[in-house]
Amino acid sequence: MMKKNEKTIQKKEKKQFNIYKLFTVLLAAILLVIIGIMLRNWIVERNAEKQYEDLAESVNRLQNQDSDNAITSADDRQNANTEKMEEESQDSQEQEDSAVAGINIPQKQLDWNELAKVNPDIYAWIYIPGTKVDYPVLQHPTDNTYYLNYNMNGTRGYPGCIYTEKENNKDFSDFNTIMYGHNMRNETMFETLHYYEDKAFFVNDPYVYVYRGDRVLVYEIFAAYTAGNEHILYSYDFQSQDGRQNYVDQIEKGTSGNLRNDVEVTADSHILTLSTCISGKAKNRYLVQAVLLNEDDL
Repeated sequence: MMKKNEKTIQKKEKKQFNIYKLFTVLLAAILLVIIGIMLRNWIVERNAEKQYEDLAESVNRLQNQDSDNAITSADDRQNANTEKMEEESQDSQEQEDSAVAGINIPQKQLDWNELAKVNPDIYAWIYIPGTKVDYPVLQHPTDNTYYLNYNMNGTRGYPGCIYTEKENNKDFSDFNTIMYGHNMRNETMFETLHYYEDKAFFVNDPYVYVYRGDRVLVYEIFAAYTAGNEHILYSYDFQSQDGRQNYVDQIEKGTSGNLRNDVEVTADSHILTLSTCISGKAKNRYLVQAVLLNEDDL
C-alpha cells in the first residue's frame, strides 16, 4: 500500500513538473516573440527616421555647402573669395526676391523629381524654424489613414509621415488645410509643436514655410492650443462665409492656449492647421494654426 501511494505521488510530481516545464517553455517563447516584435519595430522606426534625416540633409545642402568646401592654397582662397562675393550678391538678390513682408525665406534644394522617386505621394515640404519640423508632406490618393500607420518606404509602424487628407487640395487653396503628424517621444515628426505651449517661444518663432513646386508659402502662427479630437473638416461649415467666420470667431474667443490678436485672420484667409496628439490625453489634440501671408503665391 505504501509503495502504491509513493508511485501515485511520484506520478503527480512528474506531471506537475511537466506542466511547469511546458509553462516555462511557453513563457520563454512568448517573451522571444515580444522581443522580436520590439526589435522589428525599432528597426522599422530607425530606418524610417534615417530616411527622413537623409532627405533633410539633401534638401538643406544649400545652407550647409559652405562648411563642406575646404580651401587650401592662396589662389584657391582668392578664387573662392571672388566666387563668394558673386554668390553673396546673387543670394542677396534672391533673398530680396523671395522676401515676404520683410521675411527672408529659408532656401532649400528641393528636387521634386527625386522626391517623387522616394514616394510619389510627396507633394510639399514643411519647415518650422526653432522646431525640428523639417519634413516632406504626403497625401495618399484613397486612404486618409495610410500615412498615420505607414512610413514613406511602405513599412508599417512609427513614425509614419506628415500628411494631409484627400479632402484637402494639394495646392493649399482651401480655407483650412489640416496637416497631421505623430507626437513622437524622440522629438521627431510633430512632437516639437509642443514648444508652442511656451508663450515666449510662441511669440518669437511665428513662421511656417511650406515649399511646393517653385513657390514657398509663408504662414504666420496665430494660435496654439489644446482642442478636442473632432474631425475639423467634417465638424465645421467651411463652404459658407458665415461658417468660416464663425470658426475664426470660435478660435479667437474660445482658445485657452496661446493666441495672437495682432495677426489678422478672416473668413477669406487661408489657414494651415498642424495637428498632433497629446501624451495621456487620447480625446484631445494639440493644434498650431497659422495664416497665409503671401496669398498671391497660391
